[in-house]
Amino acid sequence: MPQIFRAIILMIIGVLFFTFVDLFIKFLSHALPIGEILIVFGGGTAILFWIMMVRTNEAVLDRKFIHNVILLRCSGEMIGVAALTTALIHASLSTVTALLQTMPLILTAMAAIFLKEKVGIKRLIAILVGFAGVLLVIRPTIDGFNAYSLFALLGALGLAARDFSARIVPRHISIAGLSFYGSVSVVLTGLIFMLFSGGWVMPEGIMILHCFGLIITGALGLWCVSTAMSLADVSAISPFRYVRIVFGMSAGVIVFGEHLDIPTLLGSAIIVGAGLYSWHHERRLVQES
Repeated sequence: MPQIFRAIILMIIGVLFFTFVDLFIKFLSHALPIGEILIVFGGGTAILFWIMMVRTNEAVLDRKFIHNVILLRCSGEMIGVAALTTALIHASLSTVTALLQTMPLILTAMAAIFLKEKVGIKRLIAILVGFAGVLLVIRPTIDGFNAYSLFALLGALGLAARDFSARIVPRHISIAGLSFYGSVSVVLTGLIFMLFSGGWVMPEGIMILHCFGLIITGALGLWCVSTAMSLADVSAISPFRYVRIVFGMSAGVIVFGEHLDIPTLLGSAIIVGAGLYSWHHERRLVQES
């Protein structure tokens, strides 16, 4: 299978796993404090990535991991997962999913800033139009403005930085090692939250299954997306992130009975359309060069 198609398939599977992660977080949020959820998620995925490293005889404590890309990964992971978890607990899954679609636009901006990729006036306009769609999604409503929706945007920024690290990671640092240290940083974030969100709650019954589901789908999602980002250009696979909006909104309606109003759908369409236009314009420039 050509490398680009492997990357596309992995990206689609990865965002599907992340939709399950969102579901498990919302399930667990009714019984567990946010800090504990982060510790379970980060600790569980860290163990799985550590096992991957052991199987390939890769040392966990190695000087090669003292690298700026690891710092970027950990910082993005800490900010992104903490903010996204907060948004998922307090806002609707559909709204959070829609706002997460700004990630490709943020990645485009990061590529322009840090990789010196050219961003013309048309792509700049597309980015601005995309964020106009964001305003439609987070607008004040009859029920009042949900400020926690803004955490979804902060989460998108952090997770974009996380995924960007996989794009610039040196070849001597494995995806498993990169992901392991990102997961450890989530545990540290959870410990900080635990200082303010109360003590540990022992999971029981169905909660234990949800914890295992959170860990497994989170690890698989991280591995799929990180591997996809390392196999192909950001511009080539970013559009396939938008499949998440179908997965997430469908889950919100089916599982939680959420209502999708016209402004939310319109704003989501604008965000996705802006991202796809930016991608199409970039690909055309690459082909012409």
